[in-house]
Amino acid sequence: MLFLVKMLMRNKGGRDMDPLQVSMTGVRMGERFLLVGCYDRALLSGLAAKVGLSGTSALAAFDEEQAKRAAKVGAKIGALIETHPVSDHTLPFDSDHFDMVVVDDTTGAFAALTSEARAGYLRDARRTVRRGGRIELVEGTVTRAAGYDALGEMEAAGFKPVRVLAERDGFRFLEGLRTS
Repeated sequence: MLFLVKMLMRNKGGRDMDPLQVSMTGVRMGERFLLVGCYDRALLSGLAAKVGLSGTSALAAFDEEQAKRAAKVGAKIGALIETHPVSDHTLPFDSDHFDMVVVDDTTGAFAALTSEARAGYLRDARRTVRRGGRIELVEGTVTRAAGYDALGEMEAAGFKPVRVLAERDGFRFLEGLRTS
């Protein structure tokens, strides 16, 4: 019980509790994660800090601005974040490499891509995540595009089952598993 109280209280000089969007991913120490897109610095910072030195933090950057943002985040928290540019709707990572893929759609930028582009990135995310691994798409509810069916697109990419984990504090969290 004391441990729980200490976790919930902010210690002098201690870290704040993780932002909701980081906690909802369930990323753990030592895991290998890939962030697709980098719009929310708190998301990248929290995920990279969670996996620690024993894990792997990687970013698929859509543009140079995202790569620079990741470099600043890494320098600030003292984490190595492997950053690679994406092109042709493919992710430049080996198959079965990551435990988890997180898609940052907090600004609606992922939803704003063409349906073909989104489908390509989601299929490639499935390729890069190991069997038994998972994907989480973090949407900003204010910026969510009308008619965009993220769950349907995740399922069409081969993630099964897919589900909405929660919708809270301006975010919607969707999860899918790679079972085969």
